[in-house]
Amino acid sequence: MNRTQKWLLSAALAAPLVLVGCGGDSHRNTADATAVPDSAAASVDAFLAFIMSLSSTDETSEPLTISDNFAVPEDEANEPQPLA
Repeated sequence: MNRTQKWLLSAALAAPLVLVGCGGDSHRNTADATAVPDSAAASVDAFLAFIMSLSSTDETSEPLTISDNFAVPEDEANEPQPLA
């Protein structure tokens, strides 16, 4: 095996490793999937609809993330609503 063949073999073996290292941005997709949407803060009804859409039996998904400027909407005019 001459020097050129060794170099080509090394490059062929290294190429998949380099491509795997440059993989997609999977962390961003996970963060977006677990973020509480801003639309949930639009109103009390929107917030309750988001809460009710969450599964109460799912214990394997990632925890939800809340942005720093998210605020739970307030409704001082109506009586509290049960979640169940």
